[in-house]
Amino acid sequence: MKIIHSEAPTRIDLAGGTLDIPPIYLFHRPALTVNMAIDAKAKITISAADKTVVHSLDQNITAEWQNPSDISWGRHPQLELILRLIKSFNPREHISVDVHSGVPAGSGLGGSSAIAIALTAALARWFGKELPDNELVEYAKSIETQTVKVPTGYQDYWGAVYGKIHAYEMGLNGKPIATPLGSDDFHRELERHLLLVYTEKTRFSGTNDWEIFKKRIDGDEATMRYFEELKEAALLMKDAFGKEDIHRIAEAINQDWNVRKIMLPTWSTPEIETMMKQTFRHGAFAGRVCGAGGGGCSVLLIDPLRREELTVLITGMGMRIIPTAIAQKGVSVEEA
Repeated sequence: MKIIHSEAPTRIDLAGGTLDIPPIYLFHRPALTVNMAIDAKAKITISAADKTVVHSLDQNITAEWQNPSDISWGRHPQLELILRLIKSFNPREHISVDVHSGVPAGSGLGGSSAIAIALTAALARWFGKELPDNELVEYAKSIETQTVKVPTGYQDYWGAVYGKIHAYEMGLNGKPIATPLGSDDFHRELERHLLLVYTEKTRFSGTNDWEIFKKRIDGDEATMRYFEELKEAALLMKDAFGKEDIHRIAEAINQDWNVRKIMLPTWSTPEIETMMKQTFRHGAFAGRVCGAGGGGCSVLLIDPLRREELTVLITGMGMRIIPTAIAQKGVSVEEA
């Protein structure tokens, strides 16, 4: 029996996010986004079945059809992205699809995009289609855009495809230039300083990005200045990785985050602000919310010797730590 397994990493965005949304990247050159793929991975399994079955392990939801052409998401809105992707391949045979996101819903770690990449890659293999990296990204991004119904950026898909840490610059031809950042030894040192905090509050990533997107398209002067400042933070981040200087990386993270809070105050929350202030008093020296904010996860750079102290502090606030390591590779597909 043919079985396809695929997986793709989620990501922590470090600087330059939102610059990757078309056509914003055309207005602020170089449009640079820096992110880190992490080993919390979306995982997909596809196998033959006697009926069409989709099972979301995270949500504990199962949907099934006696005819694959009947696939729809009207009764299963939580599975819309997954079902849209499957239906887009126009299946004529029954398959069973198991989906695991690897991160909490609404965490700001690009979980849905990692699912989209892993599932698209698995379906392409199952149905015998070849999708080079750029086509894989465009396909997955197009289906997710249909699902969320607002413009989506590229960085979540890039992190899922390439893994590790990269600076991504969107070319005028619509293709990314991906520059690997940092040596393996520096990655291990950086991991010692990473602390990923889940606030236990979910958020919808499209909302804040959409507000900023509209202001930029409308030509709001303040928003245009903010985007230039985000670009400068991303350039600083790339330079800091080139020097393998954790404290300059911290400076870039803080610079990016401070700009975002001014751009749109709803990027943060009172709970996040309290957590940031308290952790900075106990060994953290950089921090920002992941994704488009409003909840989800925050990433901190910390004194490694104070990790236990910070863990106690954060869990005492009703938040939790997500163990984190840098993903050494991007999307992979295997046939059993």
